[in-house]
Amino acid sequence: MSNLTIAIIQHHPAEGAGRIADWASIEGHTLVHFMAPNNCLPRLDEIDGLIILGGPMDVVDCPSWMRAELALINQAVQRNMPILGICLGAQLLASTLGASLSPLKKPELGWQRVIFDNNQLMQVPQWHYQGFNFTDAAVTITASSSLWSQQMFHHQRQVGVQFHPEWDTAQIVQLQLAFGDDCPFNNNDGQMLSAQLQLDTWLNNLLNRMFT
Repeated sequence: MSNLTIAIIQHHPAEGAGRIADWASIEGHTLVHFMAPNNCLPRLDEIDGLIILGGPMDVVDCPSWMRAELALINQAVQRNMPILGICLGAQLLASTLGASLSPLKKPELGWQRVIFDNNQLMQVPQWHYQGFNFTDAAVTITASSSLWSQQMFHHQRQVGVQFHPEWDTAQIVQLQLAFGDDCPFNNNDGQMLSAQLQLDTWLNNLLNRMFT
């Protein structure tokens, strides 16, 4: 595997790369970080892939910095660059690919179960109030939940996940410190150790398939 330069696009200081940084260190890849709301975005000719993280914003609001980010994502898709979108990042990628976005009747908060198309079940961290809805046959839905049928999608070399596989225990502590009582995770989440180990294996496998 060659050493890659992968851009991490953040939307909030407390929502970092989490266990993605551990994966990159082990595999010898370089992560470069950009804060989209500060109008800081990568140049596509200087990177080998994109990972777009979550954030507390809504795509429907679409301020000027988000429009610039959407344009960048569209250019990356046109180049068929590997892109992993997570939560808000998945919604931005989905919007670029033609999906509609809808508010959930009940938000997905805290540890929730998703089921993959191979019938694998996994407990995952969730924190979102909207979901993407694809009708395009060129996009494959590969995971669902009881509250929203589209939790993960594949399109060429692009993947979107509505949940947060990057949120390890340390990252969740950062969210608790930043968002206080609004954070849907509590001090009992240490009981989710087995779920975190499963997430770690699952995400490492996904990243190794995507970024090679």
